[in-house]
Amino acid sequence: MSEQKRVAILEDLADECIAALEEAGLAADVVPQWGEAELECAVAAYDALVVGPSAPVSAAVLRAGRRLQVVGTTGPGVDGIDVDEATRRGVVVVNAPEGDVVSRGELALALLFACARGLARADADLRAGEWEPRSWADGAVEVRGKTLGLVGLDQSSRVLIEAAGVLGLRVLTAAPAGIGARSPEWPIEPVDAGRLYAESDFIVVGAPAGTGGPVVGAGEIAAMKTGVRIVDLSAGRGVDAAVLSEALRGGRVAAAAVGVPGPDAPVAAALAAAPNVLLTPLLAASTADARLRAGMTVAEQVASVLRGGLPAGAVNVPAAAAVDAADSMPHMGLCVQLGRLLVQLADAPVETVEITYGGSIAYFDTRLLTLGVLAGVLRQRTGEPVNYVNAEAIAADAGVTAVEKQQAGLPDFPRLITVSTVGPGTEVSLSGTTLGPRHKLRLVTLFGEDVDIEPSPHMAFLRYVDAPGIGGKLGTLLGEWGVNIAHMSVGRGKRGNESVMALTLDDVLTQEQADELAAQCGLLYARAVEL
Repeated sequence: MSEQKRVAILEDLADECIAALEEAGLAADVVPQWGEAELECAVAAYDALVVGPSAPVSAAVLRAGRRLQVVGTTGPGVDGIDVDEATRRGVVVVNAPEGDVVSRGELALALLFACARGLARADADLRAGEWEPRSWADGAVEVRGKTLGLVGLDQSSRVLIEAAGVLGLRVLTAAPAGIGARSPEWPIEPVDAGRLYAESDFIVVGAPAGTGGPVVGAGEIAAMKTGVRIVDLSAGRGVDAAVLSEALRGGRVAAAAVGVPGPDAPVAAALAAAPNVLLTPLLAASTADARLRAGMTVAEQVASVLRGGLPAGAVNVPAAAAVDAADSMPHMGLCVQLGRLLVQLADAPVETVEITYGGSIAYFDTRLLTLGVLAGVLRQRTGEPVNYVNAEAIAADAGVTAVEKQQAGLPDFPRLITVSTVGPGTEVSLSGTTLGPRHKLRLVTLFGEDVDIEPSPHMAFLRYVDAPGIGGKLGTLLGEWGVNIAHMSVGRGKRGNESVMALTLDDVLTQEQADELAAQCGLLYARAVEL
């Protein structure tokens, strides 16, 4: 029975998320009080980490996590995780990019209404003991029938756009370079920035993707309608706060709502004394629903990786390679084993691997499986942790290349994967398939001959000119060395009188012993293999 895999949770996950991990057969340890030093000391005992948004997972922690397979963050970004080091070590990084989409969209909508009704001013007046209903009414407007301008789009914009349609708002968008792209099905009108600023009654500014200066400055505000209302969710990066403060004082901007990223953010200081501005913490994922959604997303992804799957949207796995991941991943173990076998059977370092995908598997996007073959080759060659996450980069550094071929319509097997390489004096090829709903691995060809054997930890592969008594000599020698044969498969006929033999063993056979077999039994080739 395999050891239960363990997940360290450094985040206040909902009970439902922890239950999901445990239902997947994982041991979940909630340790939110750990600092980085404690984590570095303890991480070696864990197969997965779950951390909160922006929580640090350093290169040192990743190097100490010898068992780590996956790191998940409940945030939409992965700024706190050393993704480069994770990739080098073959650790999958997952996040929850859409966990807070609804909450962020609803926050924008709430602030838009707050600006329309002048709630910031009304709240301040009431706290000062004033009661000015006529003044409040004169400064408030309805939303229906007005024009909404969106500067910068992301997935949360769809919530705002859907609500705008119900409210009868006309929606304009301008997407300056580096500020998101609109989805073609969204009912919005793309215009240039000049028209957006001139025609919009409300403007919502999202976070720009670039690192340049504010998108909305003095020139843009001067181009807006007098009495415009601005919602700024850019964490202080999209709107010039000093310019906005002056525009609020002068009445050019009737009201504003600004998301503040932290207690010491400069945007808060710049706008603290301005009139008609609502400052709100920029905590888009602070709703219980968003936290639960993000936590469940990460829990499901972590469980998938630890079960041998590949979740859609893993941060550091090439998206193109994961196109057919659901169909490909059941064959990943076979690909890794074929790679490990190939490099041990070759007489020289493997530099080029030719991989032929046959049968139904030829119709998949097979790039992910090719990474699996490379992982098997490189694991034997480098001795370092290698998998589909880091195989491409390590192969490039090692000068190992892979060539893919597709061959459909093989009658003998519904799916077949063949790997081969050519070295000095030796051409090595072998094929495998998977059987049944559990995808049991089978090796079905070896050096062009048909065999039928399940890979196992201890194996031996032989080539010889067929003659009576060879099997008996092999058995006698192995018995003298205390090496028991578990299974044997012989292939013959395609190379004249030459045969191949694949053995699975209960005990380790050294290469020195394999060489002795070849010498005493007259074999053409004998190779001991450890998987």
